[in-house]
Formats: sequence, C-alpha cells, structure tokens
Amino acid sequence: MEQKVLLLRTAIGVSLLALGACEKEIVSDEPVIAESSVSITTRSVNDGETVSFPVNVYVFNAADRSLVRHETLADKDQPFSFSIPLGSYSVYAIGGADGSRYTFPADRDVTEEATISLKEGKEHADLMTAHQNITLDNKEDYPLTLNMERQVVELTNATISQVPADISDVSISLTSSYKGIQINGTLTGSWSPTYPLTKSGEGVWSLPSPVMMLIDPASVDITISLTKEDGSTKTYHYTSTNDFVNNYKISIEATYQDDNIATITGTIIGCTWAGNKTITFSFGDSNHGGNNNQNENDPSIINESAPAVHSLYKGCYVLKVEEKDDYDEVLLLYKEDFPIEVGSKTEAEVLQEIQEQLSTLTIEGTSGWRLPDKTESQLIINYQGAIINSTSPMSGAWYFCTSDNSLRLFSKQGQYNIDYNLGTHYRPVTTLRFQK
Repeated sequence: MEQKVLLLRTAIGVSLLALGACEKEIVSDEPVIAESSVSITTRSVNDGETVSFPVNVYVFNAADRSLVRHETLADKDQPFSFSIPLGSYSVYAIGGADGSRYTFPADRDVTEEATISLKEGKEHADLMTAHQNITLDNKEDYPLTLNMERQVVELTNATISQVPADISDVSISLTSSYKGIQINGTLTGSWSPTYPLTKSGEGVWSLPSPVMMLIDPASVDITISLTKEDGSTKTYHYTSTNDFVNNYKISIEATYQDDNIATITGTIIGCTWAGNKTITFSFGDSNHGGNNNQNENDPSIINESAPAVHSLYKGCYVLKVEEKDDYDEVLLLYKEDFPIEVGSKTEAEVLQEIQEQLSTLTIEGTSGWRLPDKTESQLIINYQGAIINSTSPMSGAWYFCTSDNSLRLFSKQGQYNIDYNLGTHYRPVTTLRFQK
C-alpha cells in the first residue's frame, strides 16, 4: 500500500536593500509573509487498497473560503510540493477524476461547492476523496496525512435468467445516482443511467462489463425493463434502503418466473474490508409499469407537493430537495437530538442500540429514520445556524455513520475521524418522496 504524507515546512526571511558604495543594509518596511514548503502524498484508509490517480488537491483559506492553491498529483512517483503562507486552511482531495472523463471548474470559479461533473457518454472512475482542516502557525514541519476514502460502488454483475424467448431487450437502472461530486465531497446532479444487458445464453442476459456509480446509499431504486419484439415494455421496481454503501462491489442475480413474478437476489461483496450482504426481493404485475406513470399508486410517494429546502415538515428541518423523473426526494432532519449512553459499550453495540431506537421512531406517520452519512452530516454543518433557529438546540457534537458502518463525529467545526466513544448525541434523518 502506498503511504503518502503531507509535510508542511516553514521558513521566514527578510528583504535586504544594498545602498551602493555606502555598503549599508537596510531592512525593508514592507512586511514579509512567512511561508510553508508543502509536500503532499496520500494513502488509502483501507489496507490493501491503492489510491486512485490523478489526485486533485484544493486548498482554501479558512477565513474567506477563497481558493489558495490547486495542484494535481499525476501518480504516486511524482514529487509534489508548493509554498503556502502561514494560516488556517481547508484541504480537499479528489482522486480518480481526470479530464478525459470529467469536466473541471476553472480555478477562477472554484469554491468548495464547485462541481466536478461526468462528461456525456462517460462512466464514473474509481473516485476517492479526502478532507482535512489545518493550521500553520510556526516554522516546524507539519506532517499531515490525507486519507483517501472511496466514494463509488461498483456494479460488478447483473444477470437475469429464464427470460422469455420473445424478449428482445433487457436493461437495468439504479436511481439515486449522481453525475457529479463537489470539491467538498457532496454528491450533486441526480442521474438515472440505464445499463443495457446482453444475451449471454439461453434465456440469460448479463451486464457486459462492471460500472462505477456514485450512489445515495439511503434509498436505491432498482428498475428492470423487459422489452418484447413488438416494442412493448414492462418494467419492475424495487426500493432498497441502506443496502448500498460506498466501497462495495454489488452483484445482482434475477430469475424471471413463468407466473410473471421475478425473484431478485443481490449479493454485495465487500472490497478489502466490508462484509457480505444479500438483498432478496420479489416483484410482479402488482408493481410493474409501462413507459409512463411508473409510480402511479405507489404508496411510498406522498400525495402532496414537496416542502421547500430550509422549511419545516412535521416540525422537522428540510435539508435537501432533489427532483427525480417521477417524484421529488426530500432529506428530512429530525426536530431534536437523542442522547446515547456509551459507557464501556463497543462501537458495534452503540450502533446496534441506535439502530434499535430508530427502528421504532415515527413522527406523524413518518418513519425510516437513520443516522446521517458523511455527505448528509456536512449539510447539517452547513445549515447549523438555520437548523437551531427552526428546531430545538443542538448539543455540540453528533454521530454520523460512514460507508463501512463505523461511527464518527461531527460538530460546527467539521467532521472528525475519531473514536466513537467521544460522542453523546445523535440526530437522525430520513428520506421521503413527494409527488411532482
């Protein structure tokens, strides 16, 4: 595994003016800005993984959030250093994104919310991100490790068996997918790509090659479409909650039954560190649709317009609203914190206790509450002032859940990769769908 470390070295100098024959030296009245010599390398947070190159590093001034530097590390062998004044900064890294696949914002337009977006007709690369806040206040070397975390899932295989002979085309799509990622790691640009399957045997259709996807793990809609030779299409839908997480390889195996009910079994294979999961569900004529009105009579869609971002819905704060093809998706933050007694419990025990508490939590019929993920916790940080003004006070530090089901903390200062047992509260979120 490549170990890469960010080293910051400072050096202070003075400006000297020589006065010709007088041979006198005078110190300039202009202030001299002390600078650090910055050497950057990266490493993966998971043993056995390599970092995805190139790595684009963005450094923002903590005071005014302006871009200070944008540098690109092309590969693990490239020396990487630059100078930077003493001060406080936010350092972001995006690994795996290159100009052949992605469109980058011009440096003059870069903010922490600027988007790196997938080009038309391209598929995602193995995207990784890192973020660290730093303060340089002396001349000593400042070592900083940028821990790169994978942000994609890989659809390794999708196979449908016992497909009738009169079916001419088969495809699979997964919604809650995204085209872009902001510099700060927030996913953006909702997208519903469709992946055509190819006939690989008698009645068997398979995904030709693996694809990488940026997925919202909270709720993933799987759609399988079967098209007959006469052009008519029948589609089947399934919503999977909390089964898709970053850094997993996903394999979906489906069998079409003669009674028009298909049973889907999806196996999620952990990538270096994650465990195994199996997703099993069935669908048939009760939840299929044609090319139009696919969500007609869908009980999961609320029959009213979506509330606006920063408003309250059932006393809870609306963090985000995203327009989908057939509905509007709302990310809702619960109206108050919940205390959690950690004591001598293990991290797994604390997480299980939180999940058990949330499994029975409802407010005016709204359920499905869960811990926020890393991206959602950043939204809470961004909107913290408005949240406090609209709901009950927040306690200061709260849990969020990483893609490998680990507990981490965040507060108004940012996100922390620290031990779970330093937390005392959590505030859950849920995802709702509203009619367009």
